[in-house]
Amino acid sequence: MSRDLAIARDRRWLSEYNHPFLEAQLNEFSNILGGCERIKNTPIPFSYSVLTHRIVAAYCLSLPFGLVETTGILTPVVVLMISYAFFELDAIGDEIESPFGLQPNDLALTAISRNIEINLLELINDADQPDIVKPVDDILI
Repeated sequence: MSRDLAIARDRRWLSEYNHPFLEAQLNEFSNILGGCERIKNTPIPFSYSVLTHRIVAAYCLSLPFGLVETTGILTPVVVLMISYAFFELDAIGDEIESPFGLQPNDLALTAISRNIEINLLELINDADQPDIVKPVDDILI
């Protein structure tokens, strides 16, 4: 892309004043891409996942003993609500460990990329624009 920017500048399709700005934006995009690749390629240690699961389970198992004096007969209900919240937070943590993929809870990168493409083509008045990515079975990928 940098080579294409240089060609556009040399052919005078691009102003000398705009070239440094676009080159800086391209460098920033490269930095962002590098950050996303690091997130994607950094594995979450198995021991971390096991430890969080065990801590949540141990906390929820010991919770009734700490609440019985203050909640009395409502202890099972209170423990159930609090345990549900902690187990769901633990499950959400498992889901967001890997945000890049094609699962329903992953980022809709295809749709985001397509919207960026359409917006850029609109800026240059290109009539040949791709269709917007539509959800399939209520899932946008």
